[in-house]
Amino acid sequence: MKRVALLVLVACGGSSTKPPVTTQAQRPQIATAADRILPLLPEGAQVVIEIDLARLRANAVVGPLVTKALDGEGLPALPGDVPVSPLAKADAVVLASYGVGTPQAAMLTVLATKEQVAGGTRVGEDLVALGPTEWIAQLEARAAIGGYAANGPPILAAPELLALRDRAMPAKAPGASLRITARLPFDARVALARQTGLPSAPAQVSVWADVADDFAIIVDADASDPGDKKAAAKAGKQLEASVRGLLEGIAEEPAIKLLGIPPSLASAKLTAHGAWVRTIIAIGPDRLKRVVARATAYLEGTT
Repeated sequence: MKRVALLVLVACGGSSTKPPVTTQAQRPQIATAADRILPLLPEGAQVVIEIDLARLRANAVVGPLVTKALDGEGLPALPGDVPVSPLAKADAVVLASYGVGTPQAAMLTVLATKEQVAGGTRVGEDLVALGPTEWIAQLEARAAIGGYAANGPPILAAPELLALRDRAMPAKAPGASLRITARLPFDARVALARQTGLPSAPAQVSVWADVADDFAIIVDADASDPGDKKAAAKAGKQLEASVRGLLEGIAEEPAIKLLGIPPSLASAKLTAHGAWVRTIIAIGPDRLKRVVARATAYLEGTT
């Protein structure tokens, strides 16, 4: 699973034209729990992960599996040692990382839930924050001046964050189960490259994923080096090749084989556009049902 997570952050490459960027004007305005949380996050978040738990639970195909997984015992904690148990009744979770790759690295977690969460700080009627005290204080301050109050002055998330967040989402998509937005400075890129063994890591990443009767994930990533634009094409080609190799490696993981996912990884589509590459991985309806059945059996200990 660590390698799968790394794939989300390293899928990138290079070519000659810029891919179209979907704007909010091209799709219906959808107010989700994450949409309300993003403006409250202290400025400077380098990685933001949004998971719409309510949307996943409501899905006819994966809903029972997600519910069982979040209600189960013995699951690993989230990054930042946040326990999984509060997620069982949460509608959404947003994780924001700051100072990635530095000694000052910190993670702030916000849950959309009315339940009590051990060690959490309530920052709204249905929002609870976990993380370092100084970061939670900033979030509380933003909420107090109107970011969360319906009648208060509006607080908006940074336009560049929203633009990158929106990049990977298809124009006609009705929503998202997972969104990841990453803007990685030099230290973060060095740390990520060291973890993955790649020659370099992307500066920007936009991820969108959702489940209907099938599953799809789109990863848009920027391979350009702000300090050496002339080398962007070369770096892109190297990273594109590395991503293909990473997909092949993930396909060999025992858990991935058990779930029957390798064919979907083998058919992943990589499309290069300038310093960007779009990676699309899709699992069709029939295969998704088999994946869910195998995952359910694994959780129940029958396989």
